[in-house]
Amino acid sequence: MNGLIDIHSHILPLVDDGAESVEMALLMLKKAAEEGIEKIILTPHQKPDRRCVTPEGILRRMEELRELAGKEKIPVQLYPGNEIFYRHGLAELLDKGKIRTMADSRYVLIEFLPGEDYTYIRDALSRVASFGYRPITAHVERYVNVMSRIDKAEELKEDTGCYFQVNAASMTGENGFSVKNMTRKLLKEGLVDFIATDAHRSEGKRSPDMKACAEWVKKKLGEERMEQIFCGNPTALLKDQII
Repeated sequence: MNGLIDIHSHILPLVDDGAESVEMALLMLKKAAEEGIEKIILTPHQKPDRRCVTPEGILRRMEELRELAGKEKIPVQLYPGNEIFYRHGLAELLDKGKIRTMADSRYVLIEFLPGEDYTYIRDALSRVASFGYRPITAHVERYVNVMSRIDKAEELKEDTGCYFQVNAASMTGENGFSVKNMTRKLLKEGLVDFIATDAHRSEGKRSPDMKACAEWVKKKLGEERMEQIFCGNPTALLKDQII
């Protein structure tokens, strides 16, 4: 199981609640490579209520990590991004280059509070899309008012044109039985566009594990669907192509 692409990770060290050191970041990259992940978008948190790494800082730190990974002969390519907590004026901040898109594409990874109102999420994603960006809803399985009914999830995608990303750990059951059932139902209904690690640590529950999830998708839905989610769609993102 090789050639996988992870679009959501917190491997960039010392910038958020992810990798706590350069050494941990390198261990995370090694683990990712062992899992068959060949490309990773670094998506540190971007929140309005705290000091966050700048777009320029992400590039600088990414180059430093890339150089160290090269010395360790870790075969993983890195790309810059952000996991953006939605706030009013976000589209304007993106236009001004104050926040990073995904790998310099028109795709943006957006998160909300788990209990956020459905209408607020819908209107937020619609506004971002109206500026020509392609919003990806980060770990959509967390938003109870979207996931309460499958038709609400379908409606959100239809109304906003957004994409859904779920975490691999949710698919494999590490985040609980009900979350596992919910994400698998989304997948079987054809609503999942990306599965990512959302990795924060080198070991344990939030490590960059992807292989087991990819193998499960291949077994249940076939190799073509697995390739689309873990390789095809992420490749289109990196090329700034519409999925």
